[in-house]
Amino acid sequence: MRLTIAAHDDADSIVDLVNQAYRGASSGGWTTEADLIEGPRVNRAVVAEMIENGQATVLLARDQASKRIQGCVAVRPMEDHQWYLSMLAVGPAFQTGSLGKSIMRAAEAFLAERGARSVKISVIDVRDSLIAWYERRGYERTGDIEPFPYDDPSVGVPLRDDLTLITLRKSLRMSDPAETRQ
Repeated sequence: MRLTIAAHDDADSIVDLVNQAYRGASSGGWTTEADLIEGPRVNRAVVAEMIENGQATVLLARDQASKRIQGCVAVRPMEDHQWYLSMLAVGPAFQTGSLGKSIMRAAEAFLAERGARSVKISVIDVRDSLIAWYERRGYERTGDIEPFPYDDPSVGVPLRDDLTLITLRKSLRMSDPAETRQ
């Protein structure tokens, strides 16, 4: 899997993809959080800022023939060779073909090439199937629990008042650069 770095012109497509994957009526199944939060997951201003300010890198999985964006993930460096991974999304039409797994492996290789020793994610605590999916990919619960950002309108409108975010972390082994290009 080869990921490309998003450009300004990709912002609208990323917003559509992420909102359909997280909150779209067509996404359904275990990947959606529409039963927990309503409204958009991201908006154009947030995505454009991520792309333009350089604090985060949005990586894209595209169909090789059409160049259509099929999935994305955002990564940003933290301290001590740790990176934060967010906004992993796969278009609903592509969610049954292991694209999410491929994006995760490619994103982790991208981070390892940049000296990352670990990657951290936050997941809504009641998303058991999603947490289990990350755990099967080698992520471990850290025991850290953060309050859900109820006062942040950019995350949508929570439909429950008992949400929290749990932190998972994965250690990245340093690998041969030739291996990460596969």
